[in-house]
Amino acid sequence: MKLKIIIKFICYIKLLQIFLFINPEYIFDIYNYIKIICQIYNYFNFLNFLEYFNKTYLYKYDIQYWNYYNDINQIKNKASESFNNYLKKLFYKKPSLYELTYHLKREESLSYNNYKRKIEGVLKKKKKKNINRN
Repeated sequence: MKLKIIIKFICYIKLLQIFLFINPEYIFDIYNYIKIICQIYNYFNFLNFLEYFNKTYLYKYDIQYWNYYNDINQIKNKASESFNNYLKKLFYKKPSLYELTYHLKREESLSYNNYKRKIEGVLKKKKKKNINRN
């Protein structure tokens, strides 16, 4: 029984990572469930985090400003704007149709290959370089 509760608790914690995309009607229910489990099993460190999360994101900021559940178009727009900016940096002048096609195909294959490598565990996240500012 305890194992089932812990597994369910882990699933709810993972939901915190995607609160941006969850129906706002369920956010407080999920938050309260996680809080109750933390109190039952004395997960004090996580309770501290939950309190911070509650004060900062559930009360200080209106959920409608950070939740994208009903506004998936905004996410799509940001992704396309980001890619457009990337293309502008890639081409310092207007490319020919053939040059554009070549670069787009190359980008498509690179992103697909990186995706496959991430799934297979071959591609790791790049570590940030520490810059010494002394």
